[in-house]
Amino acid sequence: MPKTSGNAPSPSKAATAKAQLTRDDWLDAAAGEVAAGGFSNLRVLTLAKRLGVTRGSFYWHFRDHEDLVVSFLDRWRDRRFVELDYMRPKGENPEQELHQILQLLLTDAARNIRRLQVELAVRDYARRNEHAARIVDEVDQARVEQNKLLFRNLGVTEDQVEDLATLMYMATVGSQVVQAGRKGNEAAVERIEQLVARVALGQRPD
Repeated sequence: MPKTSGNAPSPSKAATAKAQLTRDDWLDAAAGEVAAGGFSNLRVLTLAKRLGVTRGSFYWHFRDHEDLVVSFLDRWRDRRFVELDYMRPKGENPEQELHQILQLLLTDAARNIRRLQVELAVRDYARRNEHAARIVDEVDQARVEQNKLLFRNLGVTEDQVEDLATLMYMATVGSQVVQAGRKGNEAAVERIEQLVARVALGQRPD
């Protein structure tokens, strides 16, 4: 019986690894690579090594590299929609909801820098990939629509809703980029949150 290399997994171990890994395992590993170096950093062999399996096991879950990229982008969009559902304004106390949403958005970058790194990588990739561009456009539109709902709950007139919702979105995204990874900078976050809130609340009818 031929001897096997001490480093090579046995057929049973390889089969077990393939069976245990899920698409989400691969996509989670892909998120790490994308956060670290963008989509040009996303290679099947690198992911297989990170997960401790053979490259062949990748094809249990994805047709090819393009299927991996499309699946990654689709999951990124779907998770952003879940976040929006979680933060959807209920209209019971619009002012309080405004402050809560701003606090959540502005502090997230400091807590979860990888999430922001992935988003920036997706946006960069959207400049040269049509599917990524559609995904980013869907997410942007959904986020602005949610802001519009918040402003309507605040009583803002319809002719101002679109512009204010877009302005709030741009302000929060820009602030997230600037504050990324800056833990312990609560005072700056508070100032930005209060400034954006004053702009929003100042547009309400008397």
